[in-house]
Amino acid sequence: MSIITVLLALPLLGVALIWLSQAKPQAAKYIALVVSGLVFAGSLYVWSLFDPGELGYQFEQVTEWFPAFSVSFAVGLDSLSLPLFLLTALLGFLVVIYSWNITERAPFYFGLLLLLETGVLGVFSALDFFLFYIFWEVVLIPMFFLIGIWGGERRSYASMKFLIYTHVASLIMLLATGAMYFKAADVLGYYTFLIPDITAAGFDFSFQMLVFPALLFAFCVKLPVVPLHTWLPDAHVEAPTGASVLLAGVLLKMGGYGLIRVGYMINPDAARAFTPLVVALALLSIVYGAYAAFTQDDLKKLIAYSSVSHMGFVLIGLASATQAGVFGAVYQMVAHGIISAALFMGCGVIQHNCGTRSISRLGGLYGRMPAAMTLLVLAFFASMGIPGFMGFMAEFSVMLGVYQSFGLLVLLVALGAVLAVGYYLWAFQRVAFGPLPVDMAQVRDIHWFEFVPIAVLLLLALYFGLQPDGLAAYMQGSVDMLLVPVLD
Repeated sequence: MSIITVLLALPLLGVALIWLSQAKPQAAKYIALVVSGLVFAGSLYVWSLFDPGELGYQFEQVTEWFPAFSVSFAVGLDSLSLPLFLLTALLGFLVVIYSWNITERAPFYFGLLLLLETGVLGVFSALDFFLFYIFWEVVLIPMFFLIGIWGGERRSYASMKFLIYTHVASLIMLLATGAMYFKAADVLGYYTFLIPDITAAGFDFSFQMLVFPALLFAFCVKLPVVPLHTWLPDAHVEAPTGASVLLAGVLLKMGGYGLIRVGYMINPDAARAFTPLVVALALLSIVYGAYAAFTQDDLKKLIAYSSVSHMGFVLIGLASATQAGVFGAVYQMVAHGIISAALFMGCGVIQHNCGTRSISRLGGLYGRMPAAMTLLVLAFFASMGIPGFMGFMAEFSVMLGVYQSFGLLVLLVALGAVLAVGYYLWAFQRVAFGPLPVDMAQVRDIHWFEFVPIAVLLLLALYFGLQPDGLAAYMQGSVDMLLVPVLD
C-alpha cells in the first residue's frame, strides 16, 4: 500500500471517529487536529523522500478496482502534483487551528473539513480518470454544507449557486474524459482510465479540437475565469472563514491543475490552436478582476475579486508556452494558495472581532488591533507582488513568459499587478487608519489560534520568496518534461 493511500484514508478515519462515535465538540476538535496534523506530517515525509531528479510519478499504487470497466485505484505524485498535495495538507491543518472557536455543530463542521481534505488530496494524486472524477465530486459536498450551514445571510443562495456552477462543469468534464476513454481504446488497443496511458495515446488533431473546448470550459469555471466567475464572490462572501481559506487556497487550484494535467498535456495541439481565446480570457480576468476589486466595500469580496485577477496569471502563463511563463503559472498556484489563505484569515479576524467587513464602517484599527493589522498589511504586500514574497517570483516569471510570446500584451498583465497595489493600499488605509468608530472602542486584538496560522503562512510566503529554489527544484521536472516540449 502506497503512503499516498494512507494519507487519503486518514481524514476519512477521522470523519468516522467524529461522526460515528458522536464525539463531543471539544473531542471533535482534537480528533480533527491530530488527524490533519498526521496528514501534514505525512506529506512532509513524502516530500523528504521525493526525488526531484526522477521524471514521472513516484509513490505509485495501481490496484484493480472495477476490472470489468477498466477502473483502477491508481494514485501517485509527480513534480506538478506534489506541491499542491503539500499545500492542501498544510492548509487543512491550519484551518483546523484557525477554526478552534467554532461551537455551532462543531463535530459536523470538523468532519466536513476532513472530508474536504480527502477529496482535494485525491484530486491531486489520482492517476485514474474515474477516481479523479469521484474525488472531484466529493469536494463539492462538504463545501456545499460548509457554506449552507455556517455561511452568512445569503448562504442558501451562495451554496446552491456554487453547487450548480461547479457540478455542471464537472459533468462536462466527465463527458470529455469519457470521450477520451473510448478514443484511447482505438489507439492503444485496450480500454483504460489510467491518466498516464491516455496521455501517451496521442490523439489526432480533429479529436483534440472536440474535447479541448469542453475541458477548457470545465476547468475555467473552477479556476475561475471571467465570465464564468460569478459563483466565486458570492461563495466567498457567504462562506465561513475556514471554508473561504480552503476554497481560495486549494479548490481554485483544482481548475489550474486539471487544465494542465488533462487539457494541455493530453491535447497539446488543440491547446495551441485555442491560444488566442485563452489569452483573451486571461487578460479579461486579470484586468476585470482588479477593476472589480477596486469597487468593493466588502473587504472579503475585494479579496475574492483579487483571486479572480491573480488566477488569470495562471491561465496566461500556460498560454505563453514558454519556460518562464509555464513555470510562473505553476508557481503562482502555490503562491496564491498560501497568500490568499492568509488574506482570508486576516479578513476573518476583522469580521469576528468587529462584527463587520464593510470598509466604510471600519477605521483606526491599528490602534486597537496592532498585531492583526501588521499581519494583514504583510499579507497585502505579499499579494501585491512585493519583492521578497512568493507572489513576486510567480508574477515576474509569468510576465517574462508573456513578453517572450506576446510582446506588449504584457502591459495589460502588468496593469493587473499595478491595480493590485492600488486597491490593497486603498483598503488598508481606510481599515487601519483614521478615526476609530465609536462602537469599536472595545475591540480586542487577534486570538492565538488566529495568529499562529496567519504567521506560518506569511513566513512561508517570505521564505519561498527569498529562497524559491526550495520549491522550484520540485516543479521544474514536470515543467521541462511535460509542459514545455508539448507546448512549443
